[in-house]
Amino acid sequence: MKDLGFKKEMTTGYYLDPFNDFQEKKITIESRYDDITGVACRILPYRVRITQKPDTDHYLEKSPESLCPFCADLFEKTTPRFIPSLIEEGNFRRGDACLFPNAFPYDPNNNVAIFSSRHFVAMNELTPEYMRDGFAVCRDYFHRVVEKNLGYKYCSINWNYMPPAGGGLIHPHLQTIAGYRPTSFMQKLLSSAQNYAAASNGDNLWSNLIALEKKADKRFIADTGTVCWLTSFAPKGMAGEIDFIFREKTSFFDLTESNFNEFLTGLSRIFSYLYTNNFISFNMSFYATMTNNNYFYVQGKIVPRFAVHPLGTSDLNYFEKLHNEIICPTVPEELCREIQPYFKVA
Repeated sequence: MKDLGFKKEMTTGYYLDPFNDFQEKKITIESRYDDITGVACRILPYRVRITQKPDTDHYLEKSPESLCPFCADLFEKTTPRFIPSLIEEGNFRRGDACLFPNAFPYDPNNNVAIFSSRHFVAMNELTPEYMRDGFAVCRDYFHRVVEKNLGYKYCSINWNYMPPAGGGLIHPHLQTIAGYRPTSFMQKLLSSAQNYAAASNGDNLWSNLIALEKKADKRFIADTGTVCWLTSFAPKGMAGEIDFIFREKTSFFDLTESNFNEFLTGLSRIFSYLYTNNFISFNMSFYATMTNNNYFYVQGKIVPRFAVHPLGTSDLNYFEKLHNEIICPTVPEELCREIQPYFKVA
């Protein structure tokens, strides 16, 4: 089985420690590079621990329901509608969930899906039942654009939960993108899978990744049936990264209702872990092709986000933004061990 291209390098440095009478202290930093994702990161010798759950009241004060375009009082007046040729009703609805065009889009086909009319939902309340209709309207939209034969080949479902993750509104919502070409990061995943197959007599990268990570038992969190959950070798966030891969699902339209139920159950367990460990924010992206691509399995990533107190400093700095390297005080293998018990509940 071909190597996955996980690379490590240990480097050391020294300084005189003011907390130990200025005695010489040795520090060790582990540099990692993941050929699959192209992510370089530095695992630092200390662990991020949020000792106290941040107070969400100041976010709620700055984003009251009365000013929220997704809440009932403003929704009909302030949210865009689709053109009638896509959907006569103007938006997609399932229960209390609704999907509509983004008023400030990142892409020509960038939409917003709210889960419900509730303005604020804490992370421990993001249950499968609460999330189900929100993801369902995203699925309805993707099915409709295929019915209309619009030719889109790639799609994603994305989530900025709360301001530390870039969420501009407190009201929980997803964003979808569908297009003719993938985003830059998804293109890297596709290229890695194609190159891997070419170099290994047609082997599937994701199938081998699952098998090797499960055998190594360092970063493999759980196998819940169709979905495999693991921590990333080289995380994209300071607090680590949790990945999910739908085994042998090579298109968004391979996914069944049962697959989504399994996914949402696992997602809620990840959120339970984050909530218990005092996180209040995360980013999530769910990547898929819209036509069958045997090189690619439907998959995604969750990155916990936080502000560094007492100043509320961002967890991103010049290393991430300008050097394309992630500073990560969270050891992926330790993160895996901490999450595993959340998948062993009855």
